[in-house]
Amino acid sequence: MDNYLNYRWPKGPGVQPPPMPDLSSRPVPRRAPRRRTARQWAVSAVCVVLVLALLGSISFWAVNGLANLLADADFSGGGSGRDPGAHRTFPVPSGGEEESDWSLDDLPWGDPDPEVQLSVEPAQGNVLSGRDIHTKVLPSIVYVEAQGGGGLNRSLYAGTGIVVTATGYVLTNFHIIEDTSKVQVMLVDDQTTYYDAQVIGVDEEFDLAVLKFDGEGLGLAPARLGDSDALAVGDRVYAEGNPMGYLLGSMSAGIVSALDRDDEVDGGGMVMIQTDTPLNPGNSGGALVNEYGQVVGITSAKITGLVTERNEAIEDAAVIENIGLALPMSDILPFVNRMIATGKSWRPSIGITCSQAVEDGRQGIKVAEVEEDAPAFAAGLQPDDLIISANGERVTDLAGLRRMIYRTGADEQLHCVVVRDGEELTISFGLIDKLEG
Repeated sequence: MDNYLNYRWPKGPGVQPPPMPDLSSRPVPRRAPRRRTARQWAVSAVCVVLVLALLGSISFWAVNGLANLLADADFSGGGSGRDPGAHRTFPVPSGGEEESDWSLDDLPWGDPDPEVQLSVEPAQGNVLSGRDIHTKVLPSIVYVEAQGGGGLNRSLYAGTGIVVTATGYVLTNFHIIEDTSKVQVMLVDDQTTYYDAQVIGVDEEFDLAVLKFDGEGLGLAPARLGDSDALAVGDRVYAEGNPMGYLLGSMSAGIVSALDRDDEVDGGGMVMIQTDTPLNPGNSGGALVNEYGQVVGITSAKITGLVTERNEAIEDAAVIENIGLALPMSDILPFVNRMIATGKSWRPSIGITCSQAVEDGRQGIKVAEVEEDAPAFAAGLQPDDLIISANGERVTDLAGLRRMIYRTGADEQLHCVVVRDGEELTISFGLIDKLEG
């Protein structure tokens, strides 16, 4: 698996980012152009390293190889030095294009615990300085190291995790442990001991994983989880993580650039927080922290690549920068708690196809079809109904409706107000779990 190429946002095939046809299109990777000069290849290599960021944990052999390539290249006639301790070297996997036979069963699984339940707390207290935030959050950060393969095919992936209970539960990204069979964590503020970790649950589509290591007697300091719904564009935020896999416990700062960024490429429905906080390879699974020292998101991806005018030379392309993405804590907790309790994730659903619409000045969600085996069908929900509220909250877009459905949970009741033939009706029904269908 070309981990360092595949995990980016928007997601795309593991190839070199492009020249793009025009500036209006998204920076989705496509095939590289024809033959390039040595300098152009070096520029391309740098961009591949950029694509390493988030939604792709570090594959050290890949980073090391590219670093060596750039260090050995001489474009100006002068030499350049390189810190020999900056990267760890592992053999390049020799499997060619053969598909891996890895499966989730290869992960070191642990037992779920329905008695563990995580929750967010409201923003409270005084706004903290960056120094105080770092001091409070660092004890909750772990270095996550996952190993896959063996012998010449051995690969090592690295990222970040967030300790969320005193007993050793850790939140991180799924892609860090994908294609691996051994997972270890190390406390960033200690860095003396690696602890074997077990996988409690994963959600591949939302790029979530819950790990557990034995934290008894270690005096762990669980992170304070904050309400991501309270964020606003312009709020100051900080990222705590392990960029490059060896710069452990690094902090970067920025602002919330946008909220409810919908991953339309995957269509998975998990909206994300956009931030200009610098994020780098190894920040995957790390903490996005508000001004009160609360973890409000998991840093997971970044938009990266090149944008050029049509037929413009690659070295004249503009590099996309400062568009990082994080999973909102309030949105992911229903899935995290489900995994902790059962070992599996879920997808609460009404059982409809729908779209955003405005009718008679009222904005909502227009129902196109209702599945006949869904409780909503039996309760009387019909095509052409306009859903304008759910569980007492106004619903104006798909992201808002999905959020309400996910937080309600499968087998629970959703109370909707719909507009039908100009009149408002209240319809209540149970939600289904699409992953069990």
